Amino acid sequence: MDNKVPMMRRYAIILIAGQSQRFGTGDKCLSLIHGKPVALYAFETFRRTNIFDRYFFVYRDDLQKQALEKFFQNYYPAAVLSPITWVPGGEERVFSVYHALQVIYKQFSMEAFVFIHDGARPLITPDNIHALNASLSLERGVVLAHRVTDTIMATDAPGDSTKNQRHYLEREKLWALETPQAFYFPTIFEDYKTVGHPTDDSSLFSGTIKILENKNLNLKITAPRDLELVQSKLPILT
Repeated sequence: MDNKVPMMRRYAIILIAGQSQRFGTGDKCLSLIHGKPVALYAFETFRRTNIFDRYFFVYRDDLQKQALEKFFQNYYPAAVLSPITWVPGGEERVFSVYHALQVIYKQFSMEAFVFIHDGARPLITPDNIHALNASLSLERGVVLAHRVTDTIMATDAPGDSTKNQRHYLEREKLWALETPQAFYFPTIFEDYKTVGHPTDDSSLFSGTIKILENKNLNLKITAPRDLELVQSKLPILT
């Protein structure tokens, strides 16, 4: 950790408010893996690090909240659940994050770092989170990412494209960003007040960004076939 970083709170924002439009039928964050909902795995990993003071679950609607809350109550003792705050999400991811940041601003200490994570990424590991925590800084954000290995082509044409309409990006410079991404709360909160329509938190961040290369699979569940792959990689929670 940056030597200039004082001891301060750590908050985890776990986003489960997405519409799961590409997933098809059902809610991907409530889909069961080894009999437990996808969203539980990210929470359990964050919890096992013993780093975090509070968790903010940003949910889509009351039905989703009630279903997950009921499962948590059956699975965890009250002491484990007491640091959880439930936050209603927005129509887009960016608004869901901002809602959580507003709750922190109004109700909790702002001298904190926030770790923003997509609940549909259940393969995140404690080592990943500890690495982010060790790299925290007041001036920079820290993000997990993996190197792009495919050739990436951008095109100006919706269908067939001529040579002049095709643009090939330098693969050596490309990173696919993941979550969690961690930021000093006062800075990312101010940056989110300029809300546009990003799908990634670092794109709004006004400070510098440190990339931590993740060589482990950290798949975001998008389609039903992803569940089978993720299930083969996840341990059975007891």
